[in-house]
Amino acid sequence: MFKIFISLITLLFPLLLSADNSSIKDIDINSNDIKIKLMGDLEGRSIIFKLKDKDDNNLAVFKPTSGSTFYRGEYASYKLAQLIGLDIYCPTEISYMNKKTQEKVLPLLENTKYSNKQGPEKEENRKIIIEEIKSNIQKGKKLEGALKLWVHNLMFYKPLGSKKGFKTSPIYKHLKANGPQPAHNAFVLSQCTQLFEPKGCVDGWAYRDEVARDMSSILVLDAVLGNSDRFAGGNLHFYSVDGDTESKKGKKIFKKARLFSLDNGAVLMPNNRTGLNTLKELGVTRFVKEHIDKLKDIQKMNDTELRKELGLTPEYFEIFKNNLSLTLEYIDQVTKENHSDVWFKTL
Repeated sequence: MFKIFISLITLLFPLLLSADNSSIKDIDINSNDIKIKLMGDLEGRSIIFKLKDKDDNNLAVFKPTSGSTFYRGEYASYKLAQLIGLDIYCPTEISYMNKKTQEKVLPLLENTKYSNKQGPEKEENRKIIIEEIKSNIQKGKKLEGALKLWVHNLMFYKPLGSKKGFKTSPIYKHLKANGPQPAHNAFVLSQCTQLFEPKGCVDGWAYRDEVARDMSSILVLDAVLGNSDRFAGGNLHFYSVDGDTESKKGKKIFKKARLFSLDNGAVLMPNNRTGLNTLKELGVTRFVKEHIDKLKDIQKMNDTELRKELGLTPEYFEIFKNNLSLTLEYIDQVTKENHSDVWFKTL
């Protein structure tokens, strides 16, 4: 039953995110019909390629390991979210550029120069990727990376994307075991931008209890995966669940919105406890019981099977296992101190 449930999520969830109903598994980065461009200065410090179809529709992004992005971590984050039933992570597959595709993107990289809007790291990362691709072409090697579905009707959400904003949010009190349970009423996710396309303001109508539950579980998975970049300001998003949107007085409205975890590459670094330390520092002591129970089931899985499921090499799988144990130990301790108050009421 557990595997059937996960398979259904795999089949259905991407359909909600892509305007043309493409599945991430259907996208062949090495096809002659695929156009490839580079993402710009403002999209972080990692090198990210944007994939379009022959009609210029956005399909996906391809993220090799660069800067703070660990491509297998992107995939493991999505798969772990699937395994616990948290369907707000961007559909991701491990993919690669073959020699011909690397030859196609090399001039693109060589003819681009990044400014210092994100600091000097992005320009340095461009140079590093150029040398890696040149070496790959010479040796006939692939450039591996995470292929992530392009998400339509998406907006970053700064109010919960920084520690300061999180602590002052009306949601924060609900993530405390001694705080009130969140009500099942309207909660507006609102964000304006003049930096990113499309420019303007977006309101997303969400449920307060769903936002609280989702935020708690995102932070738990950050602890398990050692995410060191959640609160950079733009690494938490919200999206239109069913694509039902409208415009009012120049503002775009997502009629049913939900939090969304788009970027999850800064994970699984050795001896990095940022995710767990953040969970403790923020005093998050209320959790979604179904998700924690599934994490405990995952902890009991066969190592070989689980490592394959997450797409991790032995070295990074050991980091994952250690993080998982430490996170569950913290939650067990919180449960002993607060008893049933640690759990959100079932929706």
